[in-house]
This record gives sequence, structure tokens and C-alpha cells, in this order.
Amino acid sequence: MTNDLDFAYRIYYDYQNYLEKSLSNRRIKYSDILPLINQLRSNNIFTISEAGKSAEGRDIFLIKIGKGKTKVFLWTQMHGDESTATMALFDIFNFFASNDSYSTVKDNLFEKLTIYFMPMVNPDGAELFQRRNVFDIDINRDFVKLQTPEAKILKETFDNINAEFGFNLHDQSTLYSTGHSYNTATLSFLAPAFDIERSVSPAREKSMKILGSLFNTMSSFIPGHIAKYPDEFEPRAFGDNFQGLGMSTILIESGGWKDDTEKQFIRKLNFISLLIALKSIADESYNHESIETYDSIPFNEKDLLDLILRNLKYKKGGHEYIFDIGIIRTELNGLSSSDYFVKSSIEEIGDLSVLFGYEDLDLDGMEVFPGKTFPKEFSTMEEVEKLDLNKLYLEGYTNIILSDENFSQDISELPINVIKKSQRNINEIQVGNPANLLIQKENQIMYIVLNGFLFDPSKRDGRIRNGIVFR
Repeated sequence: MTNDLDFAYRIYYDYQNYLEKSLSNRRIKYSDILPLINQLRSNNIFTISEAGKSAEGRDIFLIKIGKGKTKVFLWTQMHGDESTATMALFDIFNFFASNDSYSTVKDNLFEKLTIYFMPMVNPDGAELFQRRNVFDIDINRDFVKLQTPEAKILKETFDNINAEFGFNLHDQSTLYSTGHSYNTATLSFLAPAFDIERSVSPAREKSMKILGSLFNTMSSFIPGHIAKYPDEFEPRAFGDNFQGLGMSTILIESGGWKDDTEKQFIRKLNFISLLIALKSIADESYNHESIETYDSIPFNEKDLLDLILRNLKYKKGGHEYIFDIGIIRTELNGLSSSDYFVKSSIEEIGDLSVLFGYEDLDLDGMEVFPGKTFPKEFSTMEEVEKLDLNKLYLEGYTNIILSDENFSQDISELPINVIKKSQRNINEIQVGNPANLLIQKENQIMYIVLNGFLFDPSKRDGRIRNGIVFR
């Protein structure tokens, strides 16, 4: 058999052959995967069944492949807004269904393993692109009481399959780093604890060995970007309890990667990771790994921000300061779950030398001011749409005043902030406030920061996704 690293490199370079192109962004819905599942029914290597229905009546599917003695169970999207692994599963299905040069590898997997997939455990949450289900309950905190239909279905499926190995597939915040470093925690692994003492049972030891082997292989692609998820015991969580019930359970969390907002590169990493893990289980090659490798993986730390502006001069109250400003951006659902907007805030001010930014600029010699509000009032947003906004940026304006009483939106779809006539003083630079800044050098505007987005108006460099509305 080809060793794991050679196989990983081959599928890395061949990945585009298996990419499910109909899933092109992370805000996927049940209606996006339904036709793909129906397509699988026409291929006799897949067995499709309905494990049950969600609270709103959507089918939760179970897909089976292989005929081997060792059973493996993979489930995704318990949290409706964590879709990276779901996309990767459909790439994996394409891989399994393809007539290609990997037939020996696939025949080995099908002969030794029976693999069960449950994509999109929480289809109602996915429809709204929210973490929780339609009752606003976190399914992954419902193992004990089993109040949600989705939790009951997952537990019943676990009981019926009686798998030896399980993969619990999630997304985590993009602001996690690998240890105290500037590296994003792009993948985070965990062999969940099943008791407060974090004991190591035979099942958990196998999880640790698989993840140690996976860490070694995947570090060839993203060195320094793999972390370990904190292993405190959570008695309400499925992974912790499945581990305690004897299934070697493996958690994979998809985090962040620079310039991969839609997580398409991380999706590719999931595709490779899961196929490598399945291969190591089929070959039992993970047995050659030591748990010390798993123990050596650095823990997640939250040392990242979306934007850090360093060494800015700021004058206030007769004093002059030199400080850093750290900014985070929060994603908000738009009018439809397929769209979203962003709202920023100043997370920290001061010495941020121990923190790192996806965008990280040393602006030594530059001075920061609050963004300015254009003095003219506008009656309608149609008037604002006709403005040359870049001209406003060049003069330091990040906000306009709107007197239209019928304007009820909370977000400005235009790249400018909107202030309702009744409120004008919103530009203070302080922690918790929106990030709207003007950065100058020798009275020349170098950058504006509008709703947390950095923009160079002289070069028209950067992208402001949207503004916000102040009432």
C-alpha cells in the first residue's frame, strides 16, 4: 500500500477532480445537499437511508459505503453554521464514486471498513445559518436530556451502528491561534475526554494515535497551523460521551486561513485529512504512532484579531499616546441566510505585542483620528448612492447623516456608515465602539478604517463590505 504521506500528496494535487462545484460557499442549505444525495442513490456503492426528521420535518440522512468489519461513523453540522466538513464529505463521495487511479486504495477501504456518514445533523439550523436548532438549543449540549429530535436521531444512530471509530466534525472561531503565535489554528484536533480526570481508555488512546498520525501528515501541508482543542470534560457533549461509551472519537475543528473567507482551502484540508484517517484505520497504521505526538500538539489560544494597527500616535485631553488598536469583525445574517453583513468593534487598545492580526500593519509615524461625519444631511439613500464615496474617503469621511424617517435598516449596504439625524456623536475611539478611523501622516490621509475594514483611498486599495447604521 502507498504510505499515508505519498497518498496525501497525490490527492492534494488531484483534488480538483473531486471538488463538488455546486457547493461553492460555506452558507449551504439543506436544499443544496438534497439533489446531491439523490444523485448518490443511482450509484450502488452507496446505501442511503433516512435516520429521522428534524424539528421542522427535514430528513436527516445516513449514507453507508463499504462492507468491512470495522465500522466508522462521521457526522457533520451539528451546528448549522459549521459547514466546512459537510462540503468536504460531498467531495469525498465524488472521490469514492470516481473511476480513477485510486481503485486499489478504495477497494481496500471498502473491504476493511463500513463507513457511515451523517451530513448536516442540524438542517433547520443550516437553513438559518445559525449554530443552534430551531428551538434555539445547542444540539451538542443535549446528549443527556435528548430533548431535540436531532440529538435523539444522532444517539439512536450511534446505538444502532455500534461503530469502533467516530469523527465529530465542526468549525471553530477563525480567531484561534496555534499556541501563542501568529499562526492561525486552521485545523484543531481533539481526542475528547470522557471524565473529569481526562483518563486515557483504550478507545481514547486509539483516538490519540490517529490524531498524532494525522498531525504528522497534515503538517506537511500547513506546518504550524494545527492545534489541539481544549480537552476539559463536557458531560453534555456527544463526543465526550461517545468516547466514554467505547467509540474512539475524533474531533476535527476547522478554523481560519488568511484570505479563505469561504473556507474552500480548509475544505480541501478536511477532504485530505478524512481520507488519510480512514486509510490509517483500514491499514491499522495508526498503531505505529505514539500518543506523545498527540500530547505535543499546541493548544488553541485566542491570540488573533481581524485587524491590528500598530504604533499609532493619538492625542487626547492634552496628552499624546503611542498605542496599538485591535479590531474584530462579527458576521451578521442578512435578509436571507445566503447573505451576510459585518459589524466591527474595537476589541483592544494599548500594547498588543502579544496579539496578532490577519491584517497586521506597523503605522509608525502616523496619527489616528476618529472618522468624520459629512456635514450635509441626505433625505434618501438614493441621494447617497449617487455620491462619489471615494472622494468622501479622501477627505476623511466615514459617515453620512440620513434624515429619512422611513429608513429602518440596521446595516448600510453601501460602503458608508449611516447616522440617523437624532444621533451624531458616534466617533469616539474606545474599546467596544465601532471601528471607524482616519489615519494620517503629515496631514495627508493614508488610510481610513470604515466598519473595521482598512482602505487606502488614494490607491482605491481594499474592500469595505458594508457600513452600519447608528440610531
